[in-house]
Amino acid sequence: MLPFIDIPGIHLLYTITSVLLISVLTRLVLYVSQHMMRTAVSTWKVTLVSLGTGLSAVLATYSFTLSIDAGSAPQATWLFFIVNFFLSSISGALILRVVRSPIGNTRHDLLISLLLAALIYLLHMLTPISLYPNLLDVHLVEVLTSMVLTQSTIFTLFRFLNMYTNGEQMKWSKPLLLFGSLMSGIAIVGLGYCIFAAFTSYQSALSYSLYFMLPTVIVLFSNTVLTVIPLLYRNRALVTTHQLYQSLFNDNPNAVLAVEKDGSILHANKESEFLTGFNEDAIKRMDAAALFLDKEIFQDHLNILSNGGSHQWNTKICRSGEQIDVHVTGIPTIVKHHIVGYFLVIKDISQTIETAKQVEFLAYHDDLTKLPNRRLMQQQMQEYADKGTSFSILLIDYDLFKRINDIFGHSFGDKVLVETAARLNRILDGKGTVNRVGGDEFLLIVPGESATRLAQYIVEQFRQPMRLQDYEHVLQASIGIASFPEHAEDMDNLYKYADIAMYQTKEKGGNNYTVFQPEMAEKQVLRFEIEHELQEAIETQAFDLYFQPKFHSFTHTITGAEVLLRWNHPERGFIPPNIFIPIAEESGLIVAIERSVIERVMACLSKWREETDECTIPCISINVSVITFLQDDFSSFFRDQLNHFNLNGSLLELEITERVVMQNENKINSILQKLRETGVKISIDDFGTGYSSLNYLDKLEVDILKIDQTFIQHIEYNQSIVATIQSLAENLKLHTIAEGVETEAQLQALRGLGCTEVQGYLFSKPLPQSDFESSYIMHIPADA
Repeated sequence: MLPFIDIPGIHLLYTITSVLLISVLTRLVLYVSQHMMRTAVSTWKVTLVSLGTGLSAVLATYSFTLSIDAGSAPQATWLFFIVNFFLSSISGALILRVVRSPIGNTRHDLLISLLLAALIYLLHMLTPISLYPNLLDVHLVEVLTSMVLTQSTIFTLFRFLNMYTNGEQMKWSKPLLLFGSLMSGIAIVGLGYCIFAAFTSYQSALSYSLYFMLPTVIVLFSNTVLTVIPLLYRNRALVTTHQLYQSLFNDNPNAVLAVEKDGSILHANKESEFLTGFNEDAIKRMDAAALFLDKEIFQDHLNILSNGGSHQWNTKICRSGEQIDVHVTGIPTIVKHHIVGYFLVIKDISQTIETAKQVEFLAYHDDLTKLPNRRLMQQQMQEYADKGTSFSILLIDYDLFKRINDIFGHSFGDKVLVETAARLNRILDGKGTVNRVGGDEFLLIVPGESATRLAQYIVEQFRQPMRLQDYEHVLQASIGIASFPEHAEDMDNLYKYADIAMYQTKEKGGNNYTVFQPEMAEKQVLRFEIEHELQEAIETQAFDLYFQPKFHSFTHTITGAEVLLRWNHPERGFIPPNIFIPIAEESGLIVAIERSVIERVMACLSKWREETDECTIPCISINVSVITFLQDDFSSFFRDQLNHFNLNGSLLELEITERVVMQNENKINSILQKLRETGVKISIDDFGTGYSSLNYLDKLEVDILKIDQTFIQHIEYNQSIVATIQSLAENLKLHTIAEGVETEAQLQALRGLGCTEVQGYLFSKPLPQSDFESSYIMHIPADA
């Protein structure tokens, strides 16, 4: 043997080998156990580490036996090493399990260390009993001392391993970790020498000191080092943790109070001072309940926290006489399974609540006028109905409001709406509610039975000009009235009936009110049914073409004809144009109807040209509504149809109303120019019934003025008006046609005024296509 230090009975080389083996084994256990804390480790890996522990223990024991000079060779047997390997493997597996247990339970740590100490003590005791039976000499004091030393060593090692494995917040340096592993190896090997010495005989006092006292001192030193290292790191971890929680407490954006169980405040962060208005010293002298508006409710919530779980609630605190809405999160402070106080995290939610109120307000109110909207209106109506209170609703729509937006812009229109809302509120004077339910629609909910007087008063008040930005405007209100429970008990129907009554007012000219009547609903249903049937009639071409001839007022010869539509419904019978035409216009179906008429008339002209002399074909005029005329592709559609039927536009005349003329002047002129390029003539129908036509006549390229029949029926009283229209047309080089001529006296008066073309029942009523063809197409002389 080659001892490095000449100490009798100890060969240092083998001792160092044993220390290194145990140190490496300790480091391996630390690595694997911490790896097991982070990820799941398969059973075979744990088994492999356990077997490696057993093998390392066998090698360490063998080195240990070689390092002892016992005066005779060890009587090593295979059975001893097998038992050693088996028990060491069990110890390795057990260590891997127990070091992963949570830190802090001293009783648990002590019990586990007792088990491990007994197992390790048994392993070390087997060495002298199994290998050196001739040297056995039990010393009771040394045995008890070695047992205590083994227990303290294993407890210290277990705490070291456990704190490293579980102490994720503690940053262990590699050199110190290796040093700890080395100390573990020295302590385990030293225990071996101590236990061996306790069971063998001593030759002298010096051998006692070398074999027992020296290893004991070394083990005690190693235990001390292994105790100090975790404590240093634990203290450092505690300081770090304290700083982390201190930062969380002090730098929290919310107010945080540390409150004792009796409600007194221990600590408060800076945000608490800002939220409560008290400085930290003043807060610490207060009871937490004193900060809150309702102290009894606060105490109730503290009682809930005393059950051990966190709790949240909304309440109010007082700050300089101001009430602030806050959200409180209470967290019990638990020490050794006992609640010793609470953390109160207080967040100012006054802005959040204010925002929520604004969102709720906008959900039930109009953003522009701040009036209740349709949703709140329905709730108010239902509340009246649930209470059995009779009330009326007045649905108000302002006539021609769109023109204000078109002329002055939407921002100006918004100001008009705001002023309108203010007017209606002043009129009601708190005796009802004003709601904005649409663009220019307002709805008044008025309890009681004074709705008609109120409606009349509103109409009169709105005749007073509204002055805004140096402009005066007079709004005309169309009002529909429906009452609960007289007209309906269902709120949807009640609103629908008011809407029906309001449109009835519009049909009568507006600027008035109408009280709903049951027959109005029937009429509305009829309109709906007719609208639906109109679509089918368009697809099946169920409309009949009628032609009303036009005549020369002096020669009585035909000069043209106006095409009219008639609808003979298979179930309803004859439906007059004044019934289905307005419905078609409102629904937009008029475009398809009038385009179909244009195609059919051109088809007739094409057929007549093939069957007779083209010179004998009269000019056919077709009425075109404002909706159809203002379609972007109308002029191209008209031109395409002419090309399709190979017709000249001079065979056709398009009649437009003054409503068309009142639209955008540039767009109208653009459309008229494209149409006139085809040769078609343009006439203004019902001339004289509008209020701005004269301003446009010198700007629009039209050919004919049709004098409205309302002037012709009482021409004896309107002769000056007809004369003015005739004179105006002559000055503008326009042709005139008088419609609705029914008597000889009317004809003579028109002749006297110079009107050369007339139309009316005096000459012919509208004729079906076949009658018109047989009377005026096939028998017209070529020179007529």
